[in-house]
Amino acid sequence: MDALLLLAAWLTPLLVLVLTFGKGSSVWLPLAALPALMTALLVPAGSQLAIPWLLLGTRLGIGEQGALWLFFSALLWLTAACYTHLWMAKQADSGRFRLFFLLAMSGNFAVILAEDLGSFYLGFAVMGLSAYGLVVHGGKPEQRRAGRVYLWMTLCGELALFIALVMIFQRTGSLSPTPAQLAGAPGLEVGTLVLAFGIKAGLLGVHFWLPLAHPAAPVAASAVLSGAMIKTALIGWISFLPLGQQAMPFWGALMLLLGCAAALLAIPAGLLQRDPKVLLAYSSIGKMGTMLAAIGLALLEPSLSEGLILAVVFFAAHHGLAKGALFIGVGLVKSASSRMVLLLLALPALAMVGVPFSSGAAAKGVLKESLSQVDPLWGGLLLAVLMLATLGTTLLMARFMLLMNDLCGSEMAKPNSYLAPWTGLILVLLLLPFYAGLSAGRLWDWVLIITALLIAGGVWRFKPQFIVRWISTLPPGDMLCLLERLGLLMHRAFNAQRHSWQLRVAGLSDLSWLKGLQRWKPGWQAGQGLIESGTVQAVFWFGITLLLLLLLVTG
Repeated sequence: MDALLLLAAWLTPLLVLVLTFGKGSSVWLPLAALPALMTALLVPAGSQLAIPWLLLGTRLGIGEQGALWLFFSALLWLTAACYTHLWMAKQADSGRFRLFFLLAMSGNFAVILAEDLGSFYLGFAVMGLSAYGLVVHGGKPEQRRAGRVYLWMTLCGELALFIALVMIFQRTGSLSPTPAQLAGAPGLEVGTLVLAFGIKAGLLGVHFWLPLAHPAAPVAASAVLSGAMIKTALIGWISFLPLGQQAMPFWGALMLLLGCAAALLAIPAGLLQRDPKVLLAYSSIGKMGTMLAAIGLALLEPSLSEGLILAVVFFAAHHGLAKGALFIGVGLVKSASSRMVLLLLALPALAMVGVPFSSGAAAKGVLKESLSQVDPLWGGLLLAVLMLATLGTTLLMARFMLLMNDLCGSEMAKPNSYLAPWTGLILVLLLLPFYAGLSAGRLWDWVLIITALLIAGGVWRFKPQFIVRWISTLPPGDMLCLLERLGLLMHRAFNAQRHSWQLRVAGLSDLSWLKGLQRWKPGWQAGQGLIESGTVQAVFWFGITLLLLLLLVTG
């Protein structure tokens, strides 16, 4: 029974594909995520399923960490599927959306359950490529642009991942390497893993696709893209980096510093946005930076990696549920236009802030407990970043709620039953702290949250011009937009320089000495015809081929 559930969790979304087209087919969409949710709740940790004849030898399994990961991911997909059924069923192109939605869901579950390199890569690739169809679903110019950027970055990440997995197999000789076999990884292998999963996670420097793709995609797609799919980068790092086996000071410090920088820089970038979905996208970059920094610490301190990994998994569960609820809440506020929806939306926003006894407070508590034994230099750095991030996240969520308040009406435009799946997701988020233990937070957390709320209230009340004028000055995609502008300037400069040279050449043609060269024109034309003839080209390539053969024989 356990083996069947493991297989059903992966294959059910693919089986539901046959029902994705046709009238009323969206009714079956939530069914696709139910076996994965049952697997997370019912299958005991350590269960495995081997299918030797599939791919290169497929191995599926679930551990203690995998159960929590599969649970919150399946719950997110289930809620998004219900939202899709209730709000998008009557759209003309909903069948195409459901097709890509189910493919991405199957790939996401495969990444969580895979215990061999081939299955992991297949799931990662299917998930990443299918999400392109979700990003460009609306067909608007900005969505097509976001889709092109997303696709290019996804292909680069998958190429880097393929190279890294090939190197792992070549070094270990196993498609299911153990943690001990991953030890001794060379720098090139670790670097490609950092790059491959860094693109998916929104690593600082390759993050610009994320604030373009999340707002471009429909609400249901944004929820699973930010809540579940980008978290697969963390699974990849935990699965394939030599955590707990080998100290890697350079890569550990690099990941820690990049993560801390992302956690801090994403805050002002998000505050400058007017679109609430873009704000949430930058918030995701910051929180993924915090989790990246924790993994960097695990590379620096192998003896403490187990506690740090558990903290990352719980932090990912908290952030996935909260961010998924926020994205779906944006769609509900725009569609339902109800103050009750806005009130419920404040609950995941408070969880993101980390108010006492919330999942955010529990996640930070677990992480801070792991940091108590880390080297004071690195541990103190991450603790300081967490404190500043608490202040910044409070400001972000306050601005988010103000933006949503501007979109909200006074009456419910849809029946209350439409809110049931989303309300269930929020309820699970409220119960999540009991999994790790309730945390009231520390005194500094209280001070930072209250300070941030006072700042947000003052800005909202007085609207100082030195702050207001900066709003919308940073376009979504930040670095990409800067590179595009630099490229445009270089293109214009090149065209101007080329025009200048053309004028100079035209001036030289009037010189008397240049006119004297005209008598050589017939010879040049004859030589050009000889070079362009097929006989000369055939002789040239025959000579090149003969030279290569001689080098091969003599070598």
